[in-house]
Amino acid sequence: MLNIRLEGKLPIYEQLFNGISRLISSGGMKPDERLPAVREVAKQFGINPNTVQKAYAQLEQSGLIYSIPAKGSYVSGAEDAARAVRDEAVRRAERELRSAFSAGVSLAEINSLAESIWSEGRNGDSI
Repeated sequence: MLNIRLEGKLPIYEQLFNGISRLISSGGMKPDERLPAVREVAKQFGINPNTVQKAYAQLEQSGLIYSIPAKGSYVSGAEDAARAVRDEAVRRAERELRSAFSAGVSLAEINSLAESIWSEGRNGDSI
């Protein structure tokens, strides 16, 4: 189930990308499962079809889905999808770390935060 906030700070296409990525990585969508049509998603959330297409294009570029012309978009294989989710997480972490560095956040602060988050995850707490 996707949850989109039209008034949220995060752009809608990123919310779609993140939501579908989570569904795929958690097993909520299986390999070769067809994604809803662009127009169907746009109608469901009351958004522009181009916004949905942009999210689908990013999902395809990230290796999470593949498209068959005139047939639709489908979830990539399990190993491909898991690798793509991991690779995208690493790319995002790198961008955020570079941003934190530019903002003057110290390595000690970053390490402390990372250790705290890691500990929460290992203890079964939600991250």
